[in-house]
Parts: sequence; C-alpha cells; structure tokens
Amino acid sequence: MDFRYSPEHDAFRASLGGFLREAASQMRMREAAAADGHDRRVWQRLCREMQPLGLHVPAECGGDGGTLIETAIVFSEFGRALTPVPLATTTFAIEAVLRMGDDEQRKRLLAGLLSGEQIGALAAAGPNETDPSAATVRASRRADGTVLTGECVPVLHGHVADLFVVPAVADGPDSTVVFHVVAAGAPGVTVVRLPSFDVTRPVARLQLAQAPADPLTAGSPDEAERVLDVARVLLAAEMLGGAEACLELTVEYARSRKQFGRPIGSFQAVKHACAEMMIEIDATRAAVMFAAMSAANGDELHIAAPLVKAQAADTYVLCAGTAIQVHGGIAFTWEHDLHLYFRRAKTTEALFGSSARNRALLADRAGL
Repeated sequence: MDFRYSPEHDAFRASLGGFLREAASQMRMREAAAADGHDRRVWQRLCREMQPLGLHVPAECGGDGGTLIETAIVFSEFGRALTPVPLATTTFAIEAVLRMGDDEQRKRLLAGLLSGEQIGALAAAGPNETDPSAATVRASRRADGTVLTGECVPVLHGHVADLFVVPAVADGPDSTVVFHVVAAGAPGVTVVRLPSFDVTRPVARLQLAQAPADPLTAGSPDEAERVLDVARVLLAAEMLGGAEACLELTVEYARSRKQFGRPIGSFQAVKHACAEMMIEIDATRAAVMFAAMSAANGDELHIAAPLVKAQAADTYVLCAGTAIQVHGGIAFTWEHDLHLYFRRAKTTEALFGSSARNRALLADRAGL
C-alpha cells in the first residue's frame, strides 16, 4: 500500500481547510459552541458548497462514488478546526442506512441526509452496540408496525437531529440487534440535551416510549459491525487532525515564547516533548490511511478499525496534554483554544469504546 496522499487529496484538503478558516473562524466556533453547539449557517454552506456527506457513498445511491479516504480527510480537517456541526453523527447515520437499508429505504432517507437538509444521528456510541445482552432499547412488533422502548445516551448532536438510527433488540429467544430509523418528531420520542465536557460537540439522551420505528433489515450482522468500524476509523481521522493542531500550536508557541533570553523551543525538554508528539502523529497518520484504505476492500477493516481508534485516541490525549504543559499557565485559561482540544480528545476517546476496550476487541477479532 502507498500511504501517501495524492495531489488531488492534498488539493481537496487545502480547499476544505481554507473554507473552514474563512467560514468557521475560532471566534465563530466559540460563539456557536456557547449557544446550542450547532452552527447552522456554516452547516448549510458546507453542505451546499463542499458536499462532504456523500464522498464515499456510491453514485447509484446519490453520492460521489469516492472512498473512505476522502471522507477521512474531511474528518481530519474538522478535527483540526473543531467546527460545531453534526458532521460525525450524520455521516454515521448515512453509513447505517447505506449498509443496512433496502433500496426503498435508501431512496427515501439518503437524499435528505446527503444534502444536509436533514440531520441524522446514530444513537450508538458505546462499545457493545451490536451485543444483544448490552442493548438498552427493545423492539416490539405490532399489527401496525414496530415500536421501540428504552433510552440511548450519549447521542451526538441529538438535540438538533431530524431522525435517529437506533440499535434495538427484538423480543424473543433468538434476539438480535437490528438498527431502526426513528423520526425525531414521532410520538413517544423525547430528546433531552445533556451537559457535555466537550462544548463543541453537544450530546443528548434519546428516550423512547413505544415510538414507531422503521427497521433496517437488509443488512447482515457483519454489516452492522462494519457501520461501527467505519465510525471508529473516521473518529480516528478526526483525532489525528486535532493532534496535528495541538502540535502546530505548541511549535509556534515554543518558537515565540522566550525565557532566559532565548525561545523555549531551544530547551531540550521542550524539543523532546514536540518530537514525541510528532512521532506519535506520524504513526497515527499511517494507521488512519491504512484503515481508510482497508474499508475499500473490507478484508482488514475489522482489524484496522479498533487498532486505529485506540492509537489515535492515545495520540490525541498525549498531544493535547503535552501542549498544555509546554504552554504553561496560559493553556489553562478559557481564552486559549487548547482546553477545547483537550476536551475533544477526552470525550472522543470514550466513544465506541475506550482504548483498552478497542484493544481487547482487536485481540478477540485476531483470535488472540
């Protein structure tokens, strides 16, 4: 495999980065995060001008027919910018409909999601979402359809979602987890916004009381697990972008901040700290590329996904913590951006399983 990005990829990254710097400045990001955590104007412009939601969706389903590499680039740039929009959760919902829905469901649901007119939310951020014994939502069959009862937490950007993709286990001896689509405005659906440690990514609790649902039954259990693996890979790409931003801020500060008449970057301890960040970032970048490329053939995604999620989470937490140490007291102030990256690092680390949980999953899948 060639772990280098193509010139087209580099041009796309530069274009997207320029868009985010112009449309989603740090000041605007803070204003949106302090409001409801969703910058609607940036989201609408993004979906209209850059169209990032359908990059790896096949053309026959309304997408661009690209690969997960292009989508990973998008997540990396958004991780660098911390733009408060529901990109992640909508992309995960699209992946679930794409993999698990039938032709009619894809045609009915994907158009609004891919255009950004509808915001989707995958209500599955825990480590065992496809395990029936860990299910928090039950599905029941009735004469007029399927209804769901239970609750999901946390749901990323759940308070602004138009529809939810919810894993639920059916009653009966042969219970299996099936993803269901639930409209936000359906009877029996209650969404409660919760306090979030990451102010740029709000979360909510989804409560379901006999809520009508549309089961996605066209996919196999392996396809359901693939949806979660794709989410792990894309979150790893997002964390890579955040770690790179932490390194850039640290190097810039180490070059300009002076102590004892010389830049602090000339001190050996600071050099070593920055070098360790760079080494971990380089390794994570290769892992993200490998995982994104594995998604194209599907042969090694089940191994690469938990591996890269664990590695990227550890790298991001290391880089955010080291950046705070190098910056010193200023990094602990509300006005500085580093605490926002640290918040994102710690919260994303826990999504779809902690690093320890993902390494255990990797060992199980590898037969160790």
